[in-house]
Amino acid sequence: MKKTPVLSLALCAGSMLALPFIEGCTATATVPTPTVTVTAAPPPPPPPPPMQGPAVVQGVVATGTGGAGSMVTQMWTATGYNAADFVSNHMTLRARQFANGFIAVTDLVRGVMRHGERRTVVAAVVGGHCYRIIGVGGSGVEDLDLYLRDMTGNVIDQDRAPDNFPVIGLDRQLCLPAGMGNQSAQLEIRMARGEGEIGVQVFGSP
Repeated sequence: MKKTPVLSLALCAGSMLALPFIEGCTATATVPTPTVTVTAAPPPPPPPPPMQGPAVVQGVVATGTGGAGSMVTQMWTATGYNAADFVSNHMTLRARQFANGFIAVTDLVRGVMRHGERRTVVAAVVGGHCYRIIGVGGSGVEDLDLYLRDMTGNVIDQDRAPDNFPVIGLDRQLCLPAGMGNQSAQLEIRMARGEGEIGVQVFGSP
């Protein structure tokens, strides 16, 4: 009985890589499995910041205690106030002039707007109180307008004067009848001409 075939099979099975061609065998080259490295996609860029303050002038420490709930006095300053910051500085001056004794209903809402752009801010108002809404347009803003609407879109009051300091509730009192309870109103900010930084704040009688 011959043992050669058995030896040949043993060599064939044990020498697949070292002896690729042995009579009676078909050698198969073994290819190492490639290593696949999966790299996670970079996260998407963050959305643009909302149109809210306070803004801080670069390199200058900002102060201010004029957030929502603060009462306007001759010592009151807008949130983020700094004399070098046009918007917070002029909001401070105009609130002291036009809303002295009123309480800030919102913080100082800030943003940068282009010509023809419109933005809307929703504010909560309460029956039995009167309101002043003050807008400030910074450098490059030629005409900033404000429109106060109810939640169905009807205009309640507006300031469309061709300047960069609109005020609602000054020439004509903006008061809600007592008993109306809590209401929501839409404040539309419109850049009628120019572009630049703007600020808007709502004040209510105590």
